[in-house]
Amino acid sequence: MLSTSIWAILALTVTALPPRAPSATTTSCTTGAPASKHSSKFPIKDFTKVVPACNWTSYAVGGEWYDAHFISGPHYMAFSHTSDPFGAFKCQYTCNAAENCNSFFVWYENVNTDAEHMNCVLFNAVVPESAFVPANSIISGGAYDRLCKSG
Repeated sequence: MLSTSIWAILALTVTALPPRAPSATTTSCTTGAPASKHSSKFPIKDFTKVVPACNWTSYAVGGEWYDAHFISGPHYMAFSHTSDPFGAFKCQYTCNAAENCNSFFVWYENVNTDAEHMNCVLFNAVVPESAFVPANSIISGGAYDRLCKSG
């Protein structure tokens, strides 16, 4: 009988705990210049472009950050790197349609072949520069982080 009472108290204690707060490392928006300012060819006004500080051309979002914030993808799109930033322009619509999408990453595979295409992956947090890792045989189009709405 005593053990039943202890389990009842433990059950009440566990269910009374407050829900876990969101991770301090999850950021849903950022500040910066709209991506359209980087290239006015296609309007990408609700996102800012993020690239590695080390000026890589072939990189990806990787590691634990990718796994922790992945929503969906890769989303295949039949665009070549010569159309950039059109692929990112189209990927923003995929992100806007996905629940809780706060960033996306664009890259081109099979470059300069008949099979060249673009992929984009969606994330629930803005991509920090620390999430970039070197990659081979791709052309990276960059990460696009959602801008915070002002006012």
